[in-house]
Amino acid sequence: MMLGGVGRRCDALRARHPIRWLADNGSAYTAGQTIDFAITLDLVACFTPVRSPESNGVREAFVKTF
Repeated sequence: MMLGGVGRRCDALRARHPIRWLADNGSAYTAGQTIDFAITLDLVACFTPVRSPESNGVREAFVKTF
């Protein structure tokens, strides 16, 4: 999903400048391999606060755009 999003937005395999990538604190998103892959795409991992309904809604709305 990250690679596809960067490809559609930037028409390249890597972002032209750092882009914030918003995710929740799920283990799939906080895993070292996921963070390393995000870094290679020039994405900056940002995580929603734990138990924050407002930020969780923002993240879910963002995911629906993909």
